[in-house]
Amino acid sequence: MDQDRSSSAAVERCPFAAHREHLYGHAGLSRERKRVADDIFSQAQSELRAQQMRAMARRYAATAIGLAVVVGAGIGIWQWRVHDRLQVEAAASSRYFEAVHRLEAAGPGGSSKGLTTAQRDAETVFADLAVHASSDIRDYAGLRLAALRLADHDAAGAQHAWSAIAHDADADPDLRALARLLGLNASMETADPATLRAGYADLASSAGPWRALAQEGLIALDLRADANAAQQAEARRLLTHLSTAADAPDGARQRANALLQTYGGAG
Repeated sequence: MDQDRSSSAAVERCPFAAHREHLYGHAGLSRERKRVADDIFSQAQSELRAQQMRAMARRYAATAIGLAVVVGAGIGIWQWRVHDRLQVEAAASSRYFEAVHRLEAAGPGGSSKGLTTAQRDAETVFADLAVHASSDIRDYAGLRLAALRLADHDAAGAQHAWSAIAHDADADPDLRALARLLGLNASMETADPATLRAGYADLASSAGPWRALAQEGLIALDLRADANAAQQAEARRLLTHLSTAADAPDGARQRANALLQTYGGAG
């Protein structure tokens, strides 16, 4: 009797207990508890993954925004540098042409006493541009500077300017070759003949615009007073070639014909 009352009291305290125990039994209750626990755990895991995904999305969004800011800043800096470089190049170009115009307006000038005031002013501008300007303006200014220094009887200064252009890796190949040719021509009376011949031969063997002028340098070496018969014969061969060469400047062809006539080899 006491046991029956205890059971009834338990049922009253948990009105669904008797129904659930009747439905599942003790083993069924264990399985039900496990299923409910698994459901709760799965839901918790899903929510945790969702939170992690949201946190990751926020981090990636912040990173993307940071990258966008960095890239935008980088583009802005690059654009500013390009603009600044173009401004600097435009200023250098303007200085160069202004110096050239003033030099030409002042006339040839120059004498045994040295350069005129206008030439000195231009030399100062060209000397600065030959060091600080971009490659194109730098090399043209260097050529002008060398010419002024040569006119001022400063052969070493002229050679230095030509050498800077000839060894400028960023310079136009034709300008580099021209600087080499001018340096060879200016040192014709002072440099070692073997060194001159090697320099002229290198330029004469190229397909550049100064090939014919370099051949004239070789001819000048072969027509020196101390030239031997073989060198004179080579000079005559080069003169004959130059007199009819289609790629030679008119002046070079005319000079070749004049020398051939002088040496009785025309025709």
